[in-house]
Amino acid sequence: MVELAPLASSPEVTAADPVRAEARRPAAVQDQLARWMVPIVPALAAFLIALYGVGRRQLWRDEIATWAASTKSLEGLRGLVEVTDAVIAPYYLLMHGWIAVFGESEASLRMPSVLAVALTASLAAVIGRKLFDPTTGLLAGLLVAVMPTISRYAQETRPYALAAAAVALATLLLLRATERPTWLRWLAYALVVAAAGLLHMVALLLLPAHLVYVLSLRQKKVIVRWFLGATAGVIPVLPLAWKGSEQAQQVSWIPEATWESTGNEIVRVTGSVTVSALIVGLALLGAVTLGRRGALLGTWAVAPFYVLLLISPVAALLIHRYVLFTLPAWCLLAVVAVTRHVQPAPDTATSPAPGAATAPWQRRVVPAMLVLLCAAFALPAHVENRGNVVPGEPDLRGAVAVLATDATVGDALGIHAAYASRLQDGVNYYLRRTAGPRLDTVFTAWPGGVPTYAQTCRNGECLSSAKRLWLISGPTQVDLHPSLKPQLAGFEQARVVQLTGVTVSLWLPTGRV
Repeated sequence: MVELAPLASSPEVTAADPVRAEARRPAAVQDQLARWMVPIVPALAAFLIALYGVGRRQLWRDEIATWAASTKSLEGLRGLVEVTDAVIAPYYLLMHGWIAVFGESEASLRMPSVLAVALTASLAAVIGRKLFDPTTGLLAGLLVAVMPTISRYAQETRPYALAAAAVALATLLLLRATERPTWLRWLAYALVVAAAGLLHMVALLLLPAHLVYVLSLRQKKVIVRWFLGATAGVIPVLPLAWKGSEQAQQVSWIPEATWESTGNEIVRVTGSVTVSALIVGLALLGAVTLGRRGALLGTWAVAPFYVLLLISPVAALLIHRYVLFTLPAWCLLAVVAVTRHVQPAPDTATSPAPGAATAPWQRRVVPAMLVLLCAAFALPAHVENRGNVVPGEPDLRGAVAVLATDATVGDALGIHAAYASRLQDGVNYYLRRTAGPRLDTVFTAWPGGVPTYAQTCRNGECLSSAKRLWLISGPTQVDLHPSLKPQLAGFEQARVVQLTGVTVSLWLPTGRV
C-alpha cells in the first residue's frame, strides 16, 4: 500500500514550515554575502594598494607620450598615429576623453589603470570560483592584488593594465559561453576580445589558451561558435596591425628574444625574483595536475611568452609589461597547487591526499599563508615602485622647479639629451603645473646629434639676442655638437644644478657671468 504525503493543511507541516523558512533565511543571506565577497574583497584590496602613492612617482617617458598624444585635438591625434603609435591609437582616444572630464594630474592620468587592476583582481577571483571553489577564487584574486607588477602598472598611464582586465573578462565570458552557449554570450565574448586587441595587440595571445580549452570540451558546436566569436574579435584589430607593421621602428629597441631572456621575462612579470620563484614553481605544479582547467590556465600563463619567442626574429615584442595579462593565470595556478594539497579536489577525490591537511581551518589558512608570504616578499618591490623617479629616468619635477624659481620672462630654453623631444614634452607638462614663466624651447638635440631648432629660431638665429639660456641636458654634461657651438660662443656657463638623471644649467652672455 502506498503512503500518501501529509496534506499541506496538516498542522504539523504548517507549524514547522515557518520555522524552517526562518532558519533558512540567515543561511541564504550568509551564502549571498560570501558569494559577493569573492569578487569584492580582491577588487577593494587591489584598488587600495594601487591607489597608495598613485601621484607620487613622476611621469616617465612612455607616460609623457600618452599625455602628449591624448591632449592633442582629434585631428592632431590622427596626424600623430599616421606616423607612430597607431597600434595604441584606441587607448589614446580613450584617454583623450578621460582627460577632458577628469583632468591631467598624475593621479588622474593613472586612474583608468588603477580601476582596471581592481577589475582584474576581481575577475581572477570569479574565474577561480567558477573553475574551482570560492576559497580558491578569493585567494587567487588577493594574490593578484598584492603582486608588485600589478600595482606598478596600475600606476602607469599606458594600456597594459586595461588589456589585462580585458583578457580576464574575455576568459570569464568564454567559460560562461561554453557553460550555457547562447549567441548573446558569444557576442559579448567577441566584443571583449576585440577590446583586448584594440587596447594592446599582444593581448590577442589569449586566444591559444581559449582554443585549447574549447578543443578539450570536444563539442563541435562550441568549437565552431568559439571560432566565429574569436574571428569576429580579431577582425577590428587587423587595420591597426597593418598600420603598425609600417611603424615597426617604434619597437626596434626591444632585443630579439632568447630562451634565457624569455625565462627572465617570466620572472619579471611578477615584479620580484623571490615572489617569482614561489609563484612560478607552484603554478607549473598546478598546471600539470589539473586536466582541462590546467590546460586553460597553463596555456594562458605560458603560451604568450613562447609565441613571442618564436616570432622574435621577425617581430621582437617580448617584454614583460606586454604580457602582464598572464599574471592572473600564474596566480590562479599557484593557489590551486596549494589548495589541492590541503583539500581534495571536488571532482577528482573524496578524501585528502596522504599528508594533506584536513582540518577546516587548515584548508583556508594554509593557502592564505601563500598570499601573506608573497605580500611580505613583494613589499620591497612595492616601495621601489613608488619612488619619486622611475630608475633611469630624469627628475623633471626637480628640473622644472629650478626653472619655475629662477627663470624669467624672455629666457630661452634648450634641451640636449636622449629622447630630447619627449623630454621637451615632459618639461612642458610640469611647467604647465607651476606658476613660473612659460619658456620657449629654441632647440632640441640628442647628444652628438644635430640640433633641431624651433620655427621661431631658425638655424639658431634667436640665440644671438637671448639674454639668458637654460640648458637641460643628461645626467652628465657632455660637449655640445659642433654645429651648436657657434651659437653658444657668446655664452658662458653661470650655474649648474645636478639632479637625478638630468642637469640644468644657466648660460649668460660672455662678460655677464
